[in-house]
Amino acid sequence: MIDPVVERRYSDCRELLQLWRRYHDFFKLAVAGDGVSAEKEHEFITVKSRIAMVHDTFMDCLDRDQNIGQNVLSIVTRSITLKHVHRMSTAEIKKIELEWHESYLLLNEVVGILDDKRRQFANVTPSQYYRQLYTKKAIATVRNFVTGWVFKTIVVLVVLMVGAFAAIQFGLVDTLFKWGPTRNIVVKFEDLIRMVVKDYPYRDLSSLKRLDGNITPQDIQQRQIDQTQRAYNADAGIAQVARKMSGNPNDFSNDLKPQIEYRTEAYTPALGSALGGVECVVWLLRMPSKQAAVLIEGKYNTWATQLSAGTRPDWVFFRRGNVIGIGVGGDLDGRIRNWARDQYLRIRRK
Repeated sequence: MIDPVVERRYSDCRELLQLWRRYHDFFKLAVAGDGVSAEKEHEFITVKSRIAMVHDTFMDCLDRDQNIGQNVLSIVTRSITLKHVHRMSTAEIKKIELEWHESYLLLNEVVGILDDKRRQFANVTPSQYYRQLYTKKAIATVRNFVTGWVFKTIVVLVVLMVGAFAAIQFGLVDTLFKWGPTRNIVVKFEDLIRMVVKDYPYRDLSSLKRLDGNITPQDIQQRQIDQTQRAYNADAGIAQVARKMSGNPNDFSNDLKPQIEYRTEAYTPALGSALGGVECVVWLLRMPSKQAAVLIEGKYNTWATQLSAGTRPDWVFFRRGNVIGIGVGGDLDGRIRNWARDQYLRIRRK
């Protein structure tokens, strides 16, 4: 098989070797000062021009001694004409002779190496060649990826993630969360985690916010309440669940009692609204663990699937991590409680 790259390099370097010998013949002629004519000057310039054309190929073949290879072009550039060479000083002539000899030896070595490659390649089958070629490309691709910024960025991110989860596992984040100066940093950090792990549990209900914060639609008003009042405390919300599920086997009202924190919000249709209905009350109950909240959600889903076709509950249920949300009341169409549910599930509807 023939490698076109090796063949081209061998051809160019072999031609350069012949041209380099030819240059030396002209150089010696110029130094002696005999037989320098206009015709010889023209031939000399032609040789120099061709040397400059194939010199790049010679440099491409070098993986060492590039400075010696570059001397070829330097010598040609300094030898402007034969008459100019004849007027050179003895020291300059000796310097060129030395540099020419070094370049000549290196050029001979390169031609020999390329000839060996040609002989070796002649015994290679096409299948072997392409297998070696693709292997080299694969290795180069892997090497470039491993040494590139993308891989390094991935490694840094993985290390940071491992460090973060290790900190969570060993309680470091709990300590930082309890300490005032670092509490907000932990909250922001865990919000970033929720962008990937949507069910990541909440440490307290102050971290759970609506999609639109304190902004409510024009037809809904949030009313400030004293949630310690009996009608708005956690027991009142749990009692609502017990009434709505009416003793169904999947009634999870008792499962809500181990809640460790709660928050109550009240919404009313804005003045002049045609929505009608009553006040909508939403209870947010933080359970001891996400697993406990998931079990409650499973019971609700089972209960919901047992409803008669076309039956729509007059209350809403939702879960966010380890927080259970219960919403009752509101306008007749349930728009207010559905809006509140979507806000905490971070769903924006038209």
